[in-house]
Amino acid sequence: MLSNDAMHLRISHLIEDMVAGGGLHPETARGRIASYAKGGTICFKAGTNTSPNLYRDEDSAVAIVLSALQDAGVADHEIQHDAACEIYLRIGRCLAGLANGETWSLVIDVYRGPSGYFVLPLLARTEDQRRVTPSADFIPRATLTVDVGRMLSPVVQRLADAKDH
Repeated sequence: MLSNDAMHLRISHLIEDMVAGGGLHPETARGRIASYAKGGTICFKAGTNTSPNLYRDEDSAVAIVLSALQDAGVADHEIQHDAACEIYLRIGRCLAGLANGETWSLVIDVYRGPSGYFVLPLLARTEDQRRVTPSADFIPRATLTVDVGRMLSPVVQRLADAKDH
């Protein structure tokens, strides 16, 4: 579980990360971060009238990957939410792995079945990706792969710099 003690970033830090890692315009980054926070897909500690909301490095990483999904045309809130949950589960290991030169990807498989569609996201080292079909009743519809290495480099660098100090 991620600790509130690590909440030290302001929205300006997340914007800088999204600009550096994803090439977004700062106002686009600000709007997306606000949308993800309001929609509950990224975590934050709410500020007061005189203090800003605070975020963790992990929240910045999740926002960056969600933004990449949005750039790829994924506007479905259920898919974004499922992806965010998966990313939060594994983001600590992912950031540590990226710092050690590993290659990580988020793979989202979408299936259609009798009760609707089913989303199966997986954030893992690229060489450890596994394919799981929920059951024979579900038909594969789409697979989206996001290479998260370069886009998360600002977060990885900030964590490395903090570790060195």
